[in-house]
Amino acid sequence: MRKSLSIIVLALMLLFVITNKSYAIDKKSIVILLDELDLDDASKLLSDVGFGIGFMNLKTRKPYSFESLYFSIGVGRKVGVESKHYKGLYKDIDGSINIIGFKDMLDEIYDFNHIDMKLLGNRLRNKGISYMGNDSSAIIGADDRGRLKSGEIELVYDEKWLIDNTNRHLSKSQILILSYNIDNREGRLNLLKNYIKKLKGTSILIVPKSISGGMRHIINRSIVPVAYIDGNKKGMLQSISTNREGFITLEDISVELLNNSEEDDALAIGNRINILKKKDSISHVRSIFKRTINLMAIAYLFHGLVCIAQVYSAYYIYRGSKEGFDRINFYNHLIVVNIFISILMGISNLHINIALYLLINLLTTYLVTVFIMGRAIDPIGLFATLTYILIIFGIFFNPEILYNSYIGFNNLFYGVRYYGLNNGVMGVLLASSIVSYLFIRKLISSEFWNKAICIAYFMLNIIALSANYGANTGGFITSTLLFLIMIYIYILDRRFSLASLSILIFIGLIIFISNMYFDYLSTEKSHAIDFLLRLKTLGIGEVVNIYRVKVGEFIKLTILPPFSVALISQIYSLERLFSIVDIPDKRKGRIILIVGLAAFLLNDTGIIAFIYMLHYLISLWVHNNILSIPKT
Repeated sequence: MRKSLSIIVLALMLLFVITNKSYAIDKKSIVILLDELDLDDASKLLSDVGFGIGFMNLKTRKPYSFESLYFSIGVGRKVGVESKHYKGLYKDIDGSINIIGFKDMLDEIYDFNHIDMKLLGNRLRNKGISYMGNDSSAIIGADDRGRLKSGEIELVYDEKWLIDNTNRHLSKSQILILSYNIDNREGRLNLLKNYIKKLKGTSILIVPKSISGGMRHIINRSIVPVAYIDGNKKGMLQSISTNREGFITLEDISVELLNNSEEDDALAIGNRINILKKKDSISHVRSIFKRTINLMAIAYLFHGLVCIAQVYSAYYIYRGSKEGFDRINFYNHLIVVNIFISILMGISNLHINIALYLLINLLTTYLVTVFIMGRAIDPIGLFATLTYILIIFGIFFNPEILYNSYIGFNNLFYGVRYYGLNNGVMGVLLASSIVSYLFIRKLISSEFWNKAICIAYFMLNIIALSANYGANTGGFITSTLLFLIMIYIYILDRRFSLASLSILIFIGLIIFISNMYFDYLSTEKSHAIDFLLRLKTLGIGEVVNIYRVKVGEFIKLTILPPFSVALISQIYSLERLFSIVDIPDKRKGRIILIVGLAAFLLNDTGIIAFIYMLHYLISLWVHNNILSIPKT
């Protein structure tokens, strides 16, 4: 009896495993490439089904083209290729679809990237990918010969034809790629709606090829709505790649398709696409879009004002008049106070209304600055401390506070950083920590507590910028350098010896290795550790590829206005001010300069961090009454 029972249990377990495995294998996927899609059309199109919705950035590497977009989806990483190589499609006698000019496009990508990229078509060659359409979107599912298993190269906009051919081709393959043009026709939108409704049990990913008129904005040139139908799930799209509700990346698409096909890639740049439960997701995604547009406009405005202030400051420092210095002092205080006010306002959603946001922000900044000027306390030190506390609170407990401020806003339209600390707020964090510590140091007579606070402050920076929190690798290295400098100056009392140097190097290595180790163990690995893992497999080509992109961004931002003009103005101001003999404690200035220069060189947008750090330094020197006319 016991033996029979054991056999029955084993049989049931085997049946359960086989059933589950078969179900997973049979999970088919359709990728619908639309000519364009806005939120109004998405609402109509998806009204009868459960869906997740969000945004995705279509930006690829240069040269920008539809072919670059399709290859980026297909290989799971951003690449660029010229359109001129694509010559069309033809259907072979065996029913397979062939892309004319595919080899030329692939060679161009290989020559530029110097790495062997894995095509979606190669990975799923045994399971098959089909295509229906008549354009280069077939690239997404092609193997290295430019072939897809089956399909149609002419699309008939008829419900029966679409359903019959979809079922026929999906019976032979795991994924179907459908290129569908709505062409601003209500009839085609309704046809697609009925088509989707009749394909229950199939995962459907809807991606527009280009941005629609309804989504186009002077700021937005690349963000489009995307939808994912996966069972009856309803809500907002999200992935570990962005860690932002309502946003996924191009690289996530291939990972999701592979996962639906029971394939995996440990070195993938992208991640699984999740649907977070949310009622009325369309309304919520509209709110996200408006909020993002407004924050981008606010960020442009305030960064511009900061840059103008640096030019203004340099002009009056050049003139050397007492009245000019008083003006500089006031405007410098305005910016320092405004950084704090802007981060504090990140607690609210006032940026939904730009006019109201600007009124409250600027009026509050002005009133606080007028109130604090002339008081016995050091306003720069006080507001650096308040700003530092608020940033630390945001990093550890509520990052949205930072994301909702112009200084901490990640440019989602640029499509590079979606979460963690950008280089602007990183610069403010490091500069405010230096100013704040030296401000507090004056108030505490105990040497023990001064040293304890020094260690706590600058170790906190390292933790805040580590992979688990701020996720800013360049900032992490810079904060480690700052920590070592402060230890050398204020703990070791500038006693230089081989032993002290060895201790500092050892501490730095331990901090760096610990960060990378815990990053490696984390389920949500940072871009830095993912890069190292890909480097191990893909080789030096990965370094060349990343180096080319990062250096290009660094040069562009450093050379082009407005940041270049602001930096030149600051360098002039510092050179002019530094020549004044009665500057108290030039050591403070040297610390900010060294750390700011490190932040500048270690990050592609490091110039932004450098500008904000130098602003704190110039503000300090102006406020400390050092601005007499330099000796001639």
